[in-house]
Amino acid sequence: MEKNQKQSNDRLASFLFFAVMTLILFSPVLEQYPIFSALNLDNMLTFLCLIGIILFQLKQPKALMAQEYIIIALMLVIICLGLFGNMVSGIHGMKFIALDIWSISKCFVAYFFGRLAFRPGFFSSQIDRLVLYGKWVIGILFLLLLINLVFPIWPSTEIRMGITTQYLIFPHATYLSATVFFCMLFLGLKNVRHNIPFLMMGSVLIFFAARNKGLIFIAIYFFMLLFQHYAKKKSFKISYLILPVVTLIASFWEVIDTRLLSSTTSARSLLYQASFKIADMYAPFGAGFASFGSGSSVKNYSSLYDMLRFYDYYGFTRDNPQYLNDSFVAMFIAQFGYIGTACFAAILVIFLLMINRRSGRIQAFTLVLFLYAVTSLFTELYLTTSLGIFTFFIIGVAFGDKETKPSLRKDTLWKKPFR
Repeated sequence: MEKNQKQSNDRLASFLFFAVMTLILFSPVLEQYPIFSALNLDNMLTFLCLIGIILFQLKQPKALMAQEYIIIALMLVIICLGLFGNMVSGIHGMKFIALDIWSISKCFVAYFFGRLAFRPGFFSSQIDRLVLYGKWVIGILFLLLLINLVFPIWPSTEIRMGITTQYLIFPHATYLSATVFFCMLFLGLKNVRHNIPFLMMGSVLIFFAARNKGLIFIAIYFFMLLFQHYAKKKSFKISYLILPVVTLIASFWEVIDTRLLSSTTSARSLLYQASFKIADMYAPFGAGFASFGSGSSVKNYSSLYDMLRFYDYYGFTRDNPQYLNDSFVAMFIAQFGYIGTACFAAILVIFLLMINRRSGRIQAFTLVLFLYAVTSLFTELYLTTSLGIFTFFIIGVAFGDKETKPSLRKDTLWKKPFR
C-alpha cells in the first residue's frame, strides 16, 4: 500500500513538473490568442507557484540552504531601496510599484517552488523523460521550420546575419532560440552521442532564428561536456571561467563600449547612459520602482523619460516605446542605484557558488543555463519574462536533486558506442 502511494506521488510530481515547464515555456505562443492573453499566463503560473510554496511548506516543511536565506534577505533590501527611491524621486502609484515588485520577484518565486515542491533525487529520476521531451520539441520545431521554408506559413520580414529570421509559432525569434537551447541542454544530460542528430537539428533552428547568443552558448556547452569527458573531471571549477571571461571582455571591449556605453545612436547604449545619470541623481537609493526601464515605467510613461527628453528618440516615445525596457541591468541601475545593483550582483555570485558545489551533469546543465540567463540581463528584461521564470524553476528543481555530489563517469554521458 505504501509503495503504491509512493508511485502515485511520483507520477503526480512528474506530471506537475512537465505541466508547469511546458506552460511556462510555451506561454508566449498561447498568449498570441486573446483568450490566453487575458489570463496573463506568466503571472498566473507564478502566483500559483507562490501558493504552492506556502502549501508545501505547511504540509511538509523543508529547510533552505544558508545561501538561499541570504538571497531572500538581499531581495528584501532591494525592495526597501526601491521604496525609498520612490520617496526621493516623487514617483508614486501603488499599482505600478506593486507590479514592479512582483516583476523582479517572480523568477525567485519560481526558483523556490522548484526547490521545495519536489523530493531529493527527483531531477535525476526525470532525466530520461527530459531527454525524450527535448527530442520531441526539437523534432516538431525542425519539421515546422522545413515546412515554413517551403510554404511561409509564419512569414517574417526581419533580416539578420544575411537570412530571413524565423519565428515559427513564437511571437519573437528570441523565444524560439531559447526554447531550442533549453531542449538541447536536456539532450546533454544523458547519452550525448545518441542525440547528435537532434543537437544538429537544434543548431539549425537557432541559426535560422539568427540569434548569436544561442549559437555561442551551444559552443560553450559542448566545450564543457568535452572538458568533463576528456579531462575526466567530476566538477567544473567556477574559477576556470575567470580567464576566458576576461579574455572575451578585452577582445570585444570596443563592441561592448560602442553598443552599451558610448554610442549616441544605439537604443541600448542610450538606456545605459541614462541609467547611470539617474543613479547619480538619486544616489544612493536610485529612482525607485516604475521609474525607468521596467514594464510599469513604460505603461505609466515615467516622468523621467520626459525629463531626459526620450521623446526625441525613435522607440522611446509614448506612441512607440519598444526600446524603453530593453535591458534588465540598465533598469536595475536606475531604479535601485549602485547599492541595489551591488546586492543583485551578490545574488548572482551566491548562485555561482551554489553551482560550484555541484558536479557532473547537473553542474554543467545549471552553469550554462545560469550563464545564459546572466548574459541575457544586459540585452533584455530576461528575468521578468517566461524565459527567466523557466530558467530559475529548472535550476531550483536541479538544486534540490541530491544532498551529495553526483558522480560523473565516462559511461554517464557517453554510455554506448555507435554501432
